[in-house]
Formats: sequence, structure tokens, C-alpha cells
Amino acid sequence: MRKLLLFSLLLLCVAVSATTWIWMRFVERERIELTEFELTCADWQGEELRFAVITDIHARPEDGEYLDRVVQMALAQNPHAVLLLGDYLNDHHPHESMPMEELVQHLKPLTALPCFAVLGNHDYYHGADEVAAALRSIGIMPLEGGRATLRTGGGMIDIGGIRCCYTFDTPGAVPQPRAGVPLLLLSHTPVGAQFAHEDTALVLAGHSHGGQVCWPDGSPIWMADGKTPAEWAAGAVRVQGRLCYVSRGIGTSTLPIRLFCRPELMLLRVH
Repeated sequence: MRKLLLFSLLLLCVAVSATTWIWMRFVERERIELTEFELTCADWQGEELRFAVITDIHARPEDGEYLDRVVQMALAQNPHAVLLLGDYLNDHHPHESMPMEELVQHLKPLTALPCFAVLGNHDYYHGADEVAAALRSIGIMPLEGGRATLRTGGGMIDIGGIRCCYTFDTPGAVPQPRAGVPLLLLSHTPVGAQFAHEDTALVLAGHSHGGQVCWPDGSPIWMADGKTPAEWAAGAVRVQGRLCYVSRGIGTSTLPIRLFCRPELMLLRVH
């Protein structure tokens, strides 16, 4: 009787483990959640602006169909522009990542709208200049250390970018807000928000994947990046007083799994 009980318990453990792995690997990692964040900005006097925010694609060779679904989901929100926060490529080795020339073809439908980008640490592993050139080739504008002005909806808003503060200790040139013009600052990592000017309307970041594997309450079990505190893993946070929204991203790094941490497509609404 005791042996039967132990055997049954072992079978149960194996079944639970297998079911959990299947869920993490094949179900949750592709259950994209659309989240919305509303920013009330005194310097914006026009109609509501909408931005689709996509980060941490980590495109694997088999991810083409999934990436097409992300792009169509983003366009379906009727945004005025698209903001891309880096880590288009995956991990260190070419065989673990979709080739950049293939990846940009999946992103190309986004360029029917203004598209602005920064690079992530994984893009530097594969060659930052090559990644930036590929983005430019389809009309996506890399903004590290620079800014662009979007004129729409009866007003204008600045979009700036800084370089990855995981790859570098400092962000390099940091765009400063102009009087009467809101500034959205793109930073691959939430750590970069500490370098933003205090009058920056919002810093947008990713990198942490929300922890990727979390406890049932959504708190990360483990943070892969020792520079990023767990409390900055996802959502709206304050980084040394600067308002920052950290997206969980749409891809996965190292292991292609997620648990209690769905991939996220974020829609930013500016009022």
C-alpha cells in the first residue's frame, strides 16, 4: 500500500511538472496582454495621442507567425506612432535568433506609422551598427542620444532616446525637455530613467520581462539583471522621482517560458 501511494505521488508530481512546463513553454509565453497606460500631461494641448509600445522581441528563428500577430495587434489599436524599446534579437548566438534581415520584414507593416526606437543589450551582442542600419532600412528611426518631434493631433510632442544602461554604465547624451513640449524618453532599461531630466513627461523601458517567471502575485522569482530592483520589474514605477513605465515585453530570453507573467503590448494614451 505504501509503495502504491509513493508511486501515485511520483506520477502526480511528474504530471504537474509536465503540465506546468507545457503551459509555460507553449501557452503563456504567447498569451499577449494588451495593457493601457494614461498619461495626463499639462504641456500637451492637442487631442488624445496613442502610442503602441513594443519591447524585448527576442525573436527566435521560429517566431515569425507570433511576431506578425504582435504587429497586427499593435496596428489594430490605431496608434499615432510606434515606440520600440530594444532587444529585437535574441541571446548571444546567431542560431538562437531570427536573422535581422528577416526580422525587419515582419516589422515593416509598422512603418505605415512613425516608428522610433532604441537598442537593447542583446542588439549590442549581435552588432549595434548592423541592427540600427536594418531598422533604418525600413523606416524605423533609432534615437539613442537624439530626439524626434511628432506633430499630430493639434500639437507636438518630443520623443527622445538614450543608450542601453545595461550595456553601458552611463546613457551618453540625454535629450532635455523643451519649454511647452512634452518629452517621452525611450530607455531600454528602467535604470536609465534615473538619468532623465526631472521635467521629462514619461520614461518608457523594458528589459526585465516583468521577471518572466513569477510568483502567483506577479512578483519576480528571480531578476536576471542585478542592476534592476525587483520593484522596477513591471508597470508604472518611480525611479529616483522620475515616472517610468516598464513593459513586460513580448519575448523571452534564455528559456522560452513565462509563468504568471504574460507578454505585454502596451498602449500609451497621452491627454
